[in-house]
Parts: sequence; structure tokens; C-alpha cells
Amino acid sequence: MDWTRGGSPASSRSLVIGNLVPLAGVVGAEWSLHTLLVGYWLESGVVGAIYVAKILRAEGKSSDDDSFSVPTKQDQTESYSQWTNRLVALFFIVHYGGFWTVHGLFVFIIPLAFDSVALASPWAVGVAAFGLFGYHLVSYWVNYIGNAEYAHVDPSTLMSEPYRRVAVLHLTILFGAFLIAGLGAPVGALIVMIAVKTVIDLRQHKEEHTRAEQRPPQSPDAE
Repeated sequence: MDWTRGGSPASSRSLVIGNLVPLAGVVGAEWSLHTLLVGYWLESGVVGAIYVAKILRAEGKSSDDDSFSVPTKQDQTESYSQWTNRLVALFFIVHYGGFWTVHGLFVFIIPLAFDSVALASPWAVGVAAFGLFGYHLVSYWVNYIGNAEYAHVDPSTLMSEPYRRVAVLHLTILFGAFLIAGLGAPVGALIVMIAVKTVIDLRQHKEEHTRAEQRPPQSPDAE
């Protein structure tokens, strides 16, 4: 993968910094496995919320052959576009919300299944979530708004993007969490999990924005 592409350097740095917050918590404050999992689960909820905002803002349009084309006054009025975006956003909320809820059930089952796993600290979860949320907000404003990704992506395409990223990432985290819980959640294993999560997160971030960069740019005079 070309690591020189795929989003702004600022958003990549904020991703790494956001993931360093849980690392600092594990090393310096003995955060538990469950604290990390709840924080990551809340982060996936923020990803969904960001994508709702992206869908509502999207101005691109898919052609019949699924290739990208820029909307024109003849084929998509402002009113039609707004209603299309809202309907897609509503469907996404229901669909992604179901995925997020099931993910949460697995997260909250772990302390019940393993006596060695302490329940999450609400304060620690809040700190972890704040650090992780910040990255997604920076990425939205810098890449999607600042780099005008919204101008050449359609709502339907956006629906699949978070699943490419969150499903792979958090299935890996949950699988690893069950293994770590079985070992008694040692600090070293938690550090490895955070490191793996950060690497996967950064890779998925790069791939997502590389796809956005490869879409044809907006042409205001396109017909």
C-alpha cells in the first residue's frame, strides 16, 4: 500500500494519538480489558454517527453501470437529492444500529464469561472514548469537508464504507479479547491488542481515503 496517500497527515496523526490514549491508560492507570472494549464499542458508534453525517452531506451520484458521475440539474434536483440522502441515512441507521447492538452484546458478555475480567471503569471509558472520538471528528472535517470528498461520493457507496472498516477491525478485537480474557488479561497482551488495533485502524483509514482520492473529481460544468 502507498502510505503517502490516503487522507491528510493531520488525520493520520490524530488517529495514532487517539489510540495512544488507551495505551497510556493500560500502562499508567491499569485500565482493564473491558474498559478498552467498551471504549472501542463506543468508538464504532461514533463511526456510524459520522457516516450518517457523510450520507446526508454527499453530493455525488452513481450511474447505471455503478461508475461515478457528478449530479446535474437535469438528473438530480436539490430537493430529490436531499430526500434520497435522508432515506439512505435512515436505512443505514437501522442496519448499522443492529450491527452495533450485536457487537455491544458480545462486549458486555465478556465480564460474565470470565471472572478475571473486571468491569469497565466509567471514568476510564470516558477518557478513552474522548481520545478516540477526536480522531474521527478531525478526519471528517479535514478529509470529507476540507478535501471535498462529499462532492464526488454517493450515499449508497458510503453505506458500505464503515463495514469495510469496522467489521474487520472489531471482529479482530473481539476474537483477541476472548483469547486475552482466557489468559487472565495480562498487561502485555492488552498492549499487543492496542498495537494491532492501531495498525489495522491506520491501514483501513488509508485505504478508505485512497478510494476517495481515486474517484473522479467534481466537474461543476459536467452534463
